[in-house]
Amino acid sequence: MASSPPALSSSAREDLRESFAELRSISAAVADASLRTRLARLEQKLIAVAGESRTTVAGPATRSVPAVRLSRREMDVLSCVALGHTNAEIAAQLSLREGTVKAYLGTAMSKLDASTRHAAVARARRAGILP
Repeated sequence: MASSPPALSSSAREDLRESFAELRSISAAVADASLRTRLARLEQKLIAVAGESRTTVAGPATRSVPAVRLSRREMDVLSCVALGHTNAEIAAQLSLREGTVKAYLGTAMSKLDASTRHAAVARARRAGILP
């Protein structure tokens, strides 16, 4: 039987989350679809090593939370929200209009049945969608 990875301190877990969000941000900025796919696979490997439980980048959760499917852009926006970025900062980082960011965030919040951006991040983490 494989042993579980050691528990991370809260600061180490936050550093890990920031690293995953940065990886998603880099992936979002890459125009080459093949390279984006490679980065997504790398993210999945890192999640497995970190002991997180999730099936695909935008796929269903493996925990007892209702399955939620977020688009790649919804994930990109939610990852930036998790880092505390404003909609304007997210728009600049992802080369989107602020209204587009609001739309992606609103759709993700609706899918996650969350009434605030922070609740959406918390639900996504519980569902295994965000590390």
